[in-house]
Amino acid sequence: MNKVNLIIKNEMNMIIILFIALLSGCASNTLVKVEDIDVQMPKIWQTSIPSSEKVTGKWWEIFNDDDLESFILDFQKNSPDLQSIIDNKNMAYQSSKINSAGIFPSLNGSISADTSVQNLSGFGAIGSFLDSQSGEDDSSSQNSESTNEVISFGNTTARLGLSLQWELDIWGRLLNGRKAAQKNYEAISYDLSYIGFSTIIRATQSYFQAVEAYGQMMISQESYDSFLEIRDLVKDRYERGLKSSLDYRLAETSVSTSKVLIESRTLQLKSLNRRLEILSGKYPKGDLITGKTLPVSLPNIESVIPADLLTRRPDIRSLFLKTESEGLLLAQAKRNLLPGISLNGSVGTSAQKLEDIFNDDYGIWNMGYSLTAPIFNAGRLRAAANLQESAQNKSKKDLLKGLLNAFSEVEQLLELDKSLLIQQGAINDAVQHSLDAYNLSKERYDKGLTTLESVLNTQRQYNDIRSQYLTLSRQRIENRLSLILALGGDTN
Repeated sequence: MNKVNLIIKNEMNMIIILFIALLSGCASNTLVKVEDIDVQMPKIWQTSIPSSEKVTGKWWEIFNDDDLESFILDFQKNSPDLQSIIDNKNMAYQSSKINSAGIFPSLNGSISADTSVQNLSGFGAIGSFLDSQSGEDDSSSQNSESTNEVISFGNTTARLGLSLQWELDIWGRLLNGRKAAQKNYEAISYDLSYIGFSTIIRATQSYFQAVEAYGQMMISQESYDSFLEIRDLVKDRYERGLKSSLDYRLAETSVSTSKVLIESRTLQLKSLNRRLEILSGKYPKGDLITGKTLPVSLPNIESVIPADLLTRRPDIRSLFLKTESEGLLLAQAKRNLLPGISLNGSVGTSAQKLEDIFNDDYGIWNMGYSLTAPIFNAGRLRAAANLQESAQNKSKKDLLKGLLNAFSEVEQLLELDKSLLIQQGAINDAVQHSLDAYNLSKERYDKGLTTLESVLNTQRQYNDIRSQYLTLSRQRIENRLSLILALGGDTN
């Protein structure tokens, strides 16, 4: 009994020593930090301008469109694409839990029961042996029918037990792996958030494309009505012999071609509306957008955008997290070269009767530990550490590239916004001038000072310029949406 107590005491002392080592190892472990990325920032990024926050927050409010807000909220709730992203995020979360679970001990329970039967024939030596053991003489045994019987030996055993396996993380190797898995999950989450945000932005761009299509259809309808009015006037004068057949044919041609344009733009509008409904997870009926106009003006954006706005971008934040994760994996790979200590043990019962399985008198237990250290592995572990170091260096370069691309993207979008604003102002002036030219040509035609062809051409020019203005307005809105995406969108 004293010997057993001594063994238990020694085992407990060893466990205490191992736990102290474990705690000291955890305390000395430090998080691998991302090294500063050397980026020479352009001057326009070096000043913080509060007004730049206009492009953040509830970004859709800058368009002053209640239907747009309803569309976005409905899209966020029902979009199959966004629902798929949510599922992917959940999968990534469960995967991170699997990858980070190695730091915890493994405890397994078991219960079993088995029965074994051995059959023996009562012939020859076996029968004699059995008879001799029973105290019978040879003569009686030879005459006994029992020597011809099959004798069975049976044994039943029931077992109940718990087993424990635990690798002590004395170097922080497992902890680094756990942190790396968490960082990687956060990175994946940001990637998926960026994909989701991009999906919403593209859907919003499609919304404004449908709004533009409605405006283009209305311009075509107004053009048709104008050509129809001119046709009726020319027809009346032609029938009274005041105008030539040429004028009448030109007027009829303009009416017919404008009708074709109405049908074409109506079909385009229905197609875009169906696309919006599909994006929102609805059966496409093609009757979503009606009676809408594009925003007349957009908030001004300062030329200088603070660089920290870019750190809100989910894709940039993901690159930072991936770099941190690779650093943690590098630390883990280097610590794979160090020895490891594991605890293992079990406790349970084993009895020949099922009712005795919970009886302490039949209890068994064992406890032990193991020490493993790499001695020769043909450089595999060292190569793995070198490989991980290369992976970390690559992640830093990817981060640098991502930052530079983000800076460039925002700069280009800002320049395009300026250009589109200038073009929009110029074409707006052209709309008024073309309207004046159209009205003047009609007056001159009524006085016989110009041809009908001149009137029709000025009418077409007026409609074409109006159409260009709508397209430019939509392009500026799309560019603004791209800028919102490039700056990370909502800060909340």
